[in-house]
Amino acid sequence: MGVRKRLSKKKDGGGDTAIAASTIPVHDELLTGRTPDGKAFAVPKTRDMLQSLFNPVTPKTSFDIITLVTLSTHMVVALVLPLAARRAVLMAGFAFWRLCYNGGLGWILNWQSSRHGLVALFKRNGWLDPNRGGRVYTWLRSELEAKMGSGYSFESVPIEFNVWLLYRQLVDLVLLNDFATYFFLCSCYLGSANDTEPWHAFLRIAGGLTLLAFNLWVKVDAHRVVKDYAWYWGDFFFLVEQSLTFDGVFEMAPHPMYSIGYAGYYGGSLITGSYTIFYASLAAHMLQFLFLSLVENPHIEKTYERPPLAIQVIQKSRIRRMSAPMSDISDSAKDTTASAGDVCKVSIRERPTSLWHPELIVFKNFDLLRASDVLILLLLVYSVGVPLCFWWAFGHSQLVFVYSAAQCIIWVLFRTLVLGLLLRKQSTSQMITRWYIKHGGDGEEAFSSWRAVYNTATIMTYGSFGLVALITYHWGDADFGNLILFHTLGLLLIAFHVWSSRSVYETLGDFGWFYGDFFARDSSMLSLAPPDIKLYYTGIYRYLNNPDKVIGQAAFYGLALISRSWAVFALALLLQTCNFLFSKYVETPHMEKVYGAQIHRDSGIVRTVKKAVNKSIGQSVFMDEVAYDVARAGNSETKLPENMSVASLLASTTKPMKDIFLETKDLLTTTTARLAERTLPSELTKLDHAGEYSIKLIAGAAWRASGKGATNKNAKNVYYLGESIRVGWQTPAGHSRRDWIGMYPVTANFSNQITTASSKGCFVYTHPDENLLAEMVVGDSIFASSVTGVVKAREGKKSSLVEVLQGEALFSSSALPFKVGTYELRLHHGGTHAVLAQSKPFEITTCDSANIVHLFGVDTSVDSAVPDPPKESELDELEQLSLALLTIANKAFAVTDSHTVGDPSSPNADGPASRTGGDVVVQTDVVEPLDSVHDPFSLSEVLEEKQARRLGYAIKEYFGVEFASDVLIHAAKHGATVHDVAKRILEARQALSAYSLSTITP
Repeated sequence: MGVRKRLSKKKDGGGDTAIAASTIPVHDELLTGRTPDGKAFAVPKTRDMLQSLFNPVTPKTSFDIITLVTLSTHMVVALVLPLAARRAVLMAGFAFWRLCYNGGLGWILNWQSSRHGLVALFKRNGWLDPNRGGRVYTWLRSELEAKMGSGYSFESVPIEFNVWLLYRQLVDLVLLNDFATYFFLCSCYLGSANDTEPWHAFLRIAGGLTLLAFNLWVKVDAHRVVKDYAWYWGDFFFLVEQSLTFDGVFEMAPHPMYSIGYAGYYGGSLITGSYTIFYASLAAHMLQFLFLSLVENPHIEKTYERPPLAIQVIQKSRIRRMSAPMSDISDSAKDTTASAGDVCKVSIRERPTSLWHPELIVFKNFDLLRASDVLILLLLVYSVGVPLCFWWAFGHSQLVFVYSAAQCIIWVLFRTLVLGLLLRKQSTSQMITRWYIKHGGDGEEAFSSWRAVYNTATIMTYGSFGLVALITYHWGDADFGNLILFHTLGLLLIAFHVWSSRSVYETLGDFGWFYGDFFARDSSMLSLAPPDIKLYYTGIYRYLNNPDKVIGQAAFYGLALISRSWAVFALALLLQTCNFLFSKYVETPHMEKVYGAQIHRDSGIVRTVKKAVNKSIGQSVFMDEVAYDVARAGNSETKLPENMSVASLLASTTKPMKDIFLETKDLLTTTTARLAERTLPSELTKLDHAGEYSIKLIAGAAWRASGKGATNKNAKNVYYLGESIRVGWQTPAGHSRRDWIGMYPVTANFSNQITTASSKGCFVYTHPDENLLAEMVVGDSIFASSVTGVVKAREGKKSSLVEVLQGEALFSSSALPFKVGTYELRLHHGGTHAVLAQSKPFEITTCDSANIVHLFGVDTSVDSAVPDPPKESELDELEQLSLALLTIANKAFAVTDSHTVGDPSSPNADGPASRTGGDVVVQTDVVEPLDSVHDPFSLSEVLEEKQARRLGYAIKEYFGVEFASDVLIHAAKHGATVHDVAKRILEARQALSAYSLSTITP
């Protein structure tokens, strides 16, 4: 369950090898774990869950007793209650435990992954601390020692390991009850099938038992690979220095524990012959995939594949500071600033239009104002819509069917045979490229035209298939149960087709999807070509050598099931046959010619089956396996899988429904706020020295640029978009350590006593203590505040002096609203939304793009390697624009690096810690990732959606040119630099300037 997908390296004769936390190979007897803060510890061995739970000799903990009691309860329900009540109770129990698994355990894991939440909870409450835990500590310690046995020492392992052990027991409780309720539920539905023939029942039960046996083998083999550490999601708590060879079941399917590892659900459905069990199993399986997508995949990606942006930027900054001597930095700064014109005039490869305006891939990147896209849409409407209108208006279904079937056959033959013949000629003699060169074009134009033709054929193949399925759709007097079943299976096949196509595209990219290696053997020949054109078996290609040939037609068979049409099935079979021919006579010869020994003879599934047969028989039946392993030993390189975000959910509502929703939301918000106004302010009256709470803005770049004159007081309340905002705060010494400051648009809240709007992450704790800091992760912006001093103040004329803390908070990166507007700050009490103090309204605005570099200047709080810019007179327009964009991009991508300094427990602690009475002080730096205009404006060629929106908005506000976020993401994927984007902005401004209102004369 834990390890599903890792950074991998090939081993000779083995599968993928995952390296967790280190590349040091170790023995199973001696594993070394590392906590998130880098502390190493020896990982004790854990006991088998089933043996410790069901072995009567093994001591039982309180968690074991609870688990056994709940299991016994389900058994009593299955044996005692009447059938109808038994089914209802067990179905409710199964739903409850499944939601506890995917919802409850998933929420805890996500909380632990993002905020170290579960470990921080134990630290805050001191449950595992002998000095603070009391009876809870004694009880939990005794539970863990009884569970682990004599080889375990509670004090010798970190809190992360002990919390993981406690979480394991919760997992055992949930998973065993989930399995038990499903098992007993299936027992209630035995004999539900209405088999007309005995052999029907035999085949059904035999198939179900086969799936159950396969499910058992998958679980056992997966546990053999990942062990208890990953089975119980140990990498959410700490990492282990070990090497894992992902062979066996991990070569058969992606995420086998969650995909083929649930085959037993469908085995149970076959054995019982119940539609109820089938749909309950299907719903549970879908929840498991949701758990995988929302919880595990994000954690795997940031832990093993591509660290979050904050970690990448901060690591880059620290390496930059530590590796380069000061003398080298100054020399490089001189070289860089001596002639910014030379920097900007360095020749770079011209970016073709396709890198800024991505072309159509099926219907992805569709642009209603692009001629080619509109023509494809019209062709689809003419070919599919017109026959449908004719059919609905005049009937003649047989004539329309013949037309649609003939059209479908033509498009299938054109896409596979005609285009296959062209590709074969391109492979042998570069026929398409030669044709374009002969007629004045080049290789880039040839590949672009090929992509358009191939994509058109693909769209029309899908459209014509859909037309035939719609025309032949009929069910008549079919059984309702069969109707629902066939529709469900058909939709599942369509979803499987979509998933496999997306997986293929994620692995191949634009270049591979359109057979780019038929047009270029070197990365310099085509703009879309990757840096190295090699054969990689990653993603879905790890399991299938040619997924399009094997499962690429699943959707068409799904349409055949839904429409219950043999004609659609025959067309799907025709397409499958043509694809086999295309693969055999076009792809395979080209692959052998270009890649040679890099080609895998067997797919991951075939290798696993061969190994299983050889192992069960006791001899090597498949003798070519050794030769295969030797041949593939030389290909030891792997490619990091590309990150693709999970497909976003699309919500579409009509305007009336949207209005009702908004009105209801406003009503609930207003009612809640009024109720809170009556309760929370009464709490504020109990606070001591409430008048000592205050917040004050610290002037920014606009004030500094204005000369700080008395006539420019308004500039104190003006900040530029992307600029960090500093806030001074004051609280009594005994204030709540959970007090926080939020930033809101001035119109967001109608009450001065209670905050009703969400801060949307734009908040900072004023004076976080160790309990709050336990949840701090790399890149956090919410802890960017610390105490700067302690003073004595008098609340009133006759009152005594009060000790008051003064501090400074910093709003930067994710805590900063990246939108022009008027805002206010609110200081809240103790984690609530009760307002203690408000700031004056302030404005976030933009400046003229020509003044960006001058106005922002060099901020001493910002860690950046960008040198001081040269004088504007030495730069041309593109050079100035490039430096301005570099400044704005750094503001959009800036990361907050907050970390604790000083040890309050040390008797020799001095500096900032001593000024605050022994508190841990949070030191904050704002790190900017880009050093030069020739840096790619993304890290690792991946631009996240949030970053793209920020940069696109900043470009629109500062430079007056609007770029869609998809355009920036696509350009970043292909290595566009800051200079490239600046050049694109300049070209856009020149194109628009001729039609601006300012140039029109009457």
